[in-house]
Amino acid sequence: MLPSRKQMILKAIIENYIDSAEPVGSKALMGSFDKPLSSATIRNEMSELEEMGLLEKQHVSSGRIPSSMAYRLYVDQLMDQYRMAALELEGMRREMERKMSEMDSMLLTASRIVSKLTNHTAIAVSRGSLGEEVKKIELIPMDQSGMQYALVLICDNSVRNKILRLRTPIMPENVSVLTGFVNMAIGEGRLDRLLMLIDQSFGSGSAFSDMAAQIISFINESRSERAGMEMYLEGASRLLMNREYQDARKAGELLEHMADPQSVHNLLHDVMPGRINIRIGPENEDPALREASFVFTTYDFDESSRGIIGIIAPTRMDYAKASAQLAAFVSTLKDIQGNNIKSIGEKHEP
Repeated sequence: MLPSRKQMILKAIIENYIDSAEPVGSKALMGSFDKPLSSATIRNEMSELEEMGLLEKQHVSSGRIPSSMAYRLYVDQLMDQYRMAALELEGMRREMERKMSEMDSMLLTASRIVSKLTNHTAIAVSRGSLGEEVKKIELIPMDQSGMQYALVLICDNSVRNKILRLRTPIMPENVSVLTGFVNMAIGEGRLDRLLMLIDQSFGSGSAFSDMAAQIISFINESRSERAGMEMYLEGASRLLMNREYQDARKAGELLEHMADPQSVHNLLHDVMPGRINIRIGPENEDPALREASFVFTTYDFDESSRGIIGIIAPTRMDYAKASAQLAAFVSTLKDIQGNNIKSIGEKHEP
């Protein structure tokens, strides 16, 4: 646990940098605390925070900027809750009701409103049919050699199968272990991380890893065949308003990456449904996103479609405000849709 004074100084540095986009020096922080601290004390603490990997120094004589590790600590432990004003919430609701009456696409409506609300580039993605999700798998041996198995995908409304041919045999009594791993990953929505866990448990390049890779590939193929992905990227020009992306080429590379549905799909591992998910810089794994953060949440647009609504912005963003705005948007959307459904029901009452 970081000592309280270091927490206080780190929090002040991050919030100062979010506001100014300028490296923060000790003198700029002297008036930031209830109990005054000397410039020398602040400098010493900043040096120790830098040694811990929480601050970075861009130039020899410059102040410090937060590292991606610092932003993660800030998001998880230090940032204050942002509360939207009543007028801000009411304005958002009116805008949503107007846009929803004008547009046929819920995804397009969501992306435009979220971009305007947060003043960031917004992304809205439909992840396809929920009714045809894979529920579990079965692996059935085809002979005594342990080299061939029938893979059966059991979905809500269909069953699909494929023959797996292995380079190295696996005996049926051992395959049941892998089957359990896969079905647990499907049930917990962690299939994207399964191969890494298999590699850690049985070794990269093992027969188990080979079989798991074939299983995951077939599940993904099955999903893509059953349901396409609808996606909207809105407010792209807002990325250029940030100092980090005033280089049009750099901004263009990020936007091009985010406009690719597969790239966005790759970001959606370990999603916590109904919660605000925050991926900071290198946590996104793809090099194109090392200086950006992706803040998003899930939403069931109707009985068959689950959506992802979020924003992409520099790591130097106001996480508390963006998270509160996104949560308020989803809450208001649910309320409006609930009222619309209730109104329709009342109209059809005898």
